[in-house]
Amino acid sequence: MFEVGVGNAQQWSRPSYSNRRSPPMRGAPGAPLVRCGRLSNVRHSAYDVFRMSPGTGCEMTHGSPAPHRGKVLDEIAAPGSEPSAPIANPYPGLAAFKPEGHRLFFGRDDDSKRILARLAETRLISVVGRSGTGKSSLVAAGVVPRLGQQIRHLSYLRFEPQGSPFRQLADALCREVLAGEPGEAAESMRPAADRLQRLLADPVESPQVDEQLAATSVDLLGQWGRPVLLLVDQAEDLFTHTSPASALRFRQLCARLLEREDLYLVLTLRSEFTARLLEWLGEDLFRRSLVALEAVRSDEQLQAIITGPAGVYGVPVQPELVATLISASSATKGALPLIALTLEQLFHQRDTGQGLTLAAYQRMGGLESIVDSAAAGIERLIASEPELELACGRLFAELATVIDELPRRRAAAIGPLRADRQVGRLVDALRRQGFLSDPDDQHVELAHETLLGHWPRLRQWCARYSDSLSLSWQAKQAAREWQKAVAHDGIQSPGAQTRDADLLRWSWERQKPALLALLELSHLPAPADPDFHDPGIEAWRVLSGKLGDPLRAFLRPEPLQLLEELADDAAQHHRREEIGLRLNQMGDPRRGVGVAANGLPEIVWVDVPAGEVHLEGRGGELFPVRPFRMSRYAVTWQQYNAFLNAEDGYHDRRWWRKLVQRKQPGEERWSFQNHPAIHVSWSDAVAFCRWLSERWQLPGPETVRLPTEWEWQWVAQAGNEKRKYPWPGDWNPARANGHESGAGRTMAVGMYPLGAPGEGMVADLAGNVWEWCLNEYHLPANTQIGGDNPRALRGGSWLDFPGDLRAAKRDYFPPGDRDGDIGFRVVLAASLE
Repeated sequence: MFEVGVGNAQQWSRPSYSNRRSPPMRGAPGAPLVRCGRLSNVRHSAYDVFRMSPGTGCEMTHGSPAPHRGKVLDEIAAPGSEPSAPIANPYPGLAAFKPEGHRLFFGRDDDSKRILARLAETRLISVVGRSGTGKSSLVAAGVVPRLGQQIRHLSYLRFEPQGSPFRQLADALCREVLAGEPGEAAESMRPAADRLQRLLADPVESPQVDEQLAATSVDLLGQWGRPVLLLVDQAEDLFTHTSPASALRFRQLCARLLEREDLYLVLTLRSEFTARLLEWLGEDLFRRSLVALEAVRSDEQLQAIITGPAGVYGVPVQPELVATLISASSATKGALPLIALTLEQLFHQRDTGQGLTLAAYQRMGGLESIVDSAAAGIERLIASEPELELACGRLFAELATVIDELPRRRAAAIGPLRADRQVGRLVDALRRQGFLSDPDDQHVELAHETLLGHWPRLRQWCARYSDSLSLSWQAKQAAREWQKAVAHDGIQSPGAQTRDADLLRWSWERQKPALLALLELSHLPAPADPDFHDPGIEAWRVLSGKLGDPLRAFLRPEPLQLLEELADDAAQHHRREEIGLRLNQMGDPRRGVGVAANGLPEIVWVDVPAGEVHLEGRGGELFPVRPFRMSRYAVTWQQYNAFLNAEDGYHDRRWWRKLVQRKQPGEERWSFQNHPAIHVSWSDAVAFCRWLSERWQLPGPETVRLPTEWEWQWVAQAGNEKRKYPWPGDWNPARANGHESGAGRTMAVGMYPLGAPGEGMVADLAGNVWEWCLNEYHLPANTQIGGDNPRALRGGSWLDFPGDLRAAKRDYFPPGDRDGDIGFRVVLAASLE
């Protein structure tokens, strides 16, 4: 129990005191102080529940007392005696006042009475003011104790909506109502509390879950049976961290709560969100509930705020300091939290005879520099250990965001922060300094918005990473809405396609910038990916194990999801064509499909071991295969166009020795960048190989060339397995783009991964396009360049039936002719010219 005071507490006669530190004590002035342990190690509960005893005051039913840090604890001693009575710093710094600190809350009597008068008229109040006007403290330490004198057994419950107002309210009730009740009363409410706990244990959010949380919370509040003042602190979360649909549902819950005649609902929010509050409440309710809170400017109010708490313990404050702080306040925007932090620091550094002095204030550098001064210890720690510099960035990425181009604080889950040892160290240091507070037992947040503008390190970091912070916030909000849609679709039509969720899922064009933003904020390196050349996918590889749900599922790259679909025979041919076109649209990220940073074709090579092959129709003739490398994909239009468009490419006569060069390249039909190049003659393909070999400046005997038939077949038949088709078993229409697919044209390369001889092996050896081979058809042993004899073709195409798609099937075409179903792939092997 503690005595209710409403502004001007009784002062002690001034004793002397020292700066010797000891465990904190608390209690009323003039009464024995009750030891309550080292408060620096006590968690500050976000869900503050206080019961108001009739005529006597407030009784804290659960939660920790107001946070004080060990470094500012002192003792009071009588003149000429040893220090005896330990006390805590009466100034809360950047933390908000709590009801049990009402004796130390000064200068806001008129504002408190104004809110009380409005509560007598309407039980819904919206306290709106700029950041730093002391909204939360005013309600907790100014309004609650006064209202408790008027209403028997008034209880006080506070929570922040964050991104889940239903969960936050339910969690507050579930924890605090039962913890504050005696045994029998608690047991009577156990069934409702258990229902809440089961709902909270389910991480999936949906409108249905919100409704169940709301109904059970209303039920539990009804069973509690006590008058309640419910504070929805930082209610702007409803407009910045909550979807419009959820915010509307919470508005409906507020209306249900207010059906109780003994419930008072108070919202606090920043004035920048006044218009959105008006839209949310409706004009009539908005006007009835609004209490506009102005910054404290009155000299009398400021003097009370400055001198009152110290005066409770008989500690003087120099008049010169009071005048200086009042003057500085008028010249500083959002001065109240800066004054509170300054006074906390001054009390810690007070003079044993003069108390809080102007000299100490001047040593701190004044009001504008107080955050910098208070952060000096943190800055020294970071400077002494370079690894903490990166950890600081990772911590800031969780504690700050940017909404509507303005930095905002946000709550971060403490568990993941603790998992990072260096980040955990910073959390502890910032807590001790009073820069962090705990909105609940699972989260931590910046103690006040003023840190975003007045701590140089944090301010500069927010400015530097503003765009990434904004993208990160947008992604997290969108992920939560997508998760709710997934849950809703599953309930509405189990097993059916989740249409609403599909509409909310981001495409790669939005996923990629968000992933790059999150990677930048993580300060983690992104090594090159062996299978993809896209920086967004590289970012995903780094972040996937660190992102929580639903963000991890929401940002899983669309290209990876599409490629996973292909690894199933159930995928229809038309769907494979769609996936190829979509990959082309987003810039196909697969290695081996496009060009490298230097503009030259990027080829992914597959190592092929030695062997030997019998060619169909050639009797017992055996062709040895030496080890070589074959390109995973046929040459694509993007790669072939690099040759066509290069100044030293198609029109350079150097590449056409012993070849017939046409004036112009072939027709660019179906020329999507990730589709195989067609209308390419054998001579065109040989010239491409010569050009690429020269541009790559290959050392040694290896060169880029066309494969021989026996090299090609050795890969297609899976070596010694001598398969009929590249895949095991007989014909499978789901594994090639042939006539039976019905596509009637080429598809992007690699759309049939199960049609390859093995995972990660050469793709599209059956169907899509016929592929040129180096040797003559009728005289396979002749691999020399020149002449008009037909050259061999292998693999079949989109036009052909299964028989032509066999691994051993041979065909031919004149070397100077082109066609719409003929392309080529290359090998890296010894030259045969």
